Amino acid sequence: MMFKNTVTKTAIVLVAAIVMAGTAVAKEMKIAFVDIQAVAAQIPQSATIQENMRTEFASKIDAMSQLEKDINFNIEKLRRDGPTMSEQQQQELATKVQQQRQQYEATARPLDEQIRARQNEERNKILAMIKTAIDVVAEREKFDVVLNAGAAVYAKPEYDISDAVAAQVSKAKK
Repeated sequence: MMFKNTVTKTAIVLVAAIVMAGTAVAKEMKIAFVDIQAVAAQIPQSATIQENMRTEFASKIDAMSQLEKDINFNIEKLRRDGPTMSEQQQQELATKVQQQRQQYEATARPLDEQIRARQNEERNKILAMIKTAIDVVAEREKFDVVLNAGAAVYAKPEYDISDAVAAQVSKAKK
């Protein structure tokens, strides 16, 4: 009987301790989410970067477009005027088209790589600015956890801090 009473008291004390520990640990977490892609699309720095990239690569892209037009013009000329041209003229024009294609391929691939590398570099800068803004907003609003909107299966719109993050990034200097 005494053993049974001791076990019961121990069980009650254990349950009470677990309940008390649970309430102490189970403080309410404040969670938010942010749509990073939407923030990146709406901040002014993104538009500025896109315009700068257009300006930076405009002359090279224009040169590639002109070369492409020249190739197409010469192909059309060969197709259209070929029957009236001499064998030598046809051969010279075909050789010219081949050289232009080689030049295009030799120039296009490195240009694409340059543009892609610059886009990645600029995207990383934007993401770093967004991350810093998320940290500032989360600290100011006292959020315990901030999730990427893509990671949340469901979230109420009132937990979306995307606009606050975009405003914070917009305040920052580029």
